[in-house]
Amino acid sequence: MLLPDHEIEKAIEDEGIIKNYDEDCIEPSSYDMRVGKRAILSGIDKEIDVEKESGVVIKPGQFSIITTYESLNFPNNLAGHIGVKSYYTRKGLVLLSGLQIDPGFKGVLVLGVYNAAPRKLTLDYLSPFCTIEMHRLTTPVKKPYKNSIEQAKGMIPQIDKDYLRTIETESLSDLSNNVRNLTMNISNLTNMVYKILIPVAVGTLVVLIGTIIAKLF
Repeated sequence: MLLPDHEIEKAIEDEGIIKNYDEDCIEPSSYDMRVGKRAILSGIDKEIDVEKESGVVIKPGQFSIITTYESLNFPNNLAGHIGVKSYYTRKGLVLLSGLQIDPGFKGVLVLGVYNAAPRKLTLDYLSPFCTIEMHRLTTPVKKPYKNSIEQAKGMIPQIDKDYLRTIETESLSDLSNNVRNLTMNISNLTNMVYKILIPVAVGTLVVLIGTIIAKLF
């Protein structure tokens, strides 16, 4: 059963399913999660203090891992679905993380995102950037989610840091420039071929016509 706003509020108050929550982030049937304190970007060998920097800037074609400000404390009979807010979807932000929050999950969300837009995208600290729906199960699960100690402490797991730091991405603007340069090179090569082939073809045609005329007369 999908929880409506008043049941989300009751679950927060009675069960503490969301810590550091803001009432303004409660939507009719979901809760908007805000940009948290930690992030890392592909190709950058250090963690970003999002609170200190007031946000995180994701370049075109760049990957990022971002934590949420809110921490979740899901009981064994509650599951969630994650999605990027439409405001950021229209700007080209793509969510690369799993879509489900399993029953028993505890800690911040650590979300992978990708900027598919041709311009940089800024996620301000504490800005709502993704939303979660919450579904009450008919019975508690037998095998609740095994929580990461790092996520429970609001940190990005080391395995995610190590992986993202090894990724080398090419921005969409760089890719566009490379395609443009390739097109220009092909155009120049085509013009050069025409300059060589046309005189040769004309000369060959003149010789051929001359040969035919000589044979006729």
